Amino acid sequence: MPPASVADGLALEEFFAGPSHSKGSVTTALFFTEDFTANFSGTRQDGRLLLDEQFSFPDGDRLQRWDLGMTSPGLYTGTVRTEGDDGELSPPVAVSGRLAPNGVVLDYDGYAPGGGDTLLHFRHRMTRQSDGTVANHVSVSKFGIPLATSDVVFAKDKAALDIH
Repeated sequence: MPPASVADGLALEEFFAGPSHSKGSVTTALFFTEDFTANFSGTRQDGRLLLDEQFSFPDGDRLQRWDLGMTSPGLYTGTVRTEGDDGELSPPVAVSGRLAPNGVVLDYDGYAPGGGDTLLHFRHRMTRQSDGTVANHVSVSKFGIPLATSDVVFAKDKAALDIH
């Protein structure tokens, strides 16, 4: 099913098809901040976006593997698997999402890249920017208690990340 129309909206399956890149930082417990980058490789298959996100953190690389599709106008569903501290991908966890003005919101209970087996809640708020990049603000919580935030910029061209 094709994405629903949203004025100046964001269709994940269009933006992330092919290669893309990101840079960002994660702040844990309000006092520890760590920078990271990621490279993406996305393909469209049977109306779905299959996306490998290869993070590079100071302590090593971690993979996150997404499978997302639009199930009805404006609604995404899928799964995400995350590489833990043991180097293995977690079992897939359910992801739900929806189109929002100028972007997409994704929610799921999953695992932090390189983290252990603690199930955390993640909320991604992605917003298309006028320069063609996408800003992503991620909130991480457990039992409704905020634990971390991450601010990320996605770009199709790595050079676009240099201005952010």
